[in-house]
Amino acid sequence: MKWTHRIAAASGATVMGLALLTTTAGAQPSPAPAQPGFDVTKVCQQRVPKLENRANKALTRINGSADVRGSVASLRARAGRATDQAQKDWLNGKADHRAQRADVIKKAQERLAAYKQKYCGGK
Repeated sequence: MKWTHRIAAASGATVMGLALLTTTAGAQPSPAPAQPGFDVTKVCQQRVPKLENRANKALTRINGSADVRGSVASLRARAGRATDQAQKDWLNGKADHRAQRADVIKKAQERLAAYKQKYCGGK
């Protein structure tokens, strides 16, 4: 038997097996919605404060002054001191991207506050 015949036979068997599985899975009734697989109080007590702390640290760093390593102002200052035009463009692009990330982090903080209000009692 040639290897092309073996591949064709294996793929045909796979297709037939998937067809059988999908027809039997479709015939079963769907179960009731499951409860969350995690403890909400544990999330509110442990995970939410860690996420808030991490977001605050990131925003503090991004919005820092020129002496804060990784801040937008620091990247702009490095771009001003750069002698190579390609490096200036790269640093300015990195600063622009980091400024956009600040907006993303602020939106994440809003979503986290909404989750905290809804599930954690707004603590």
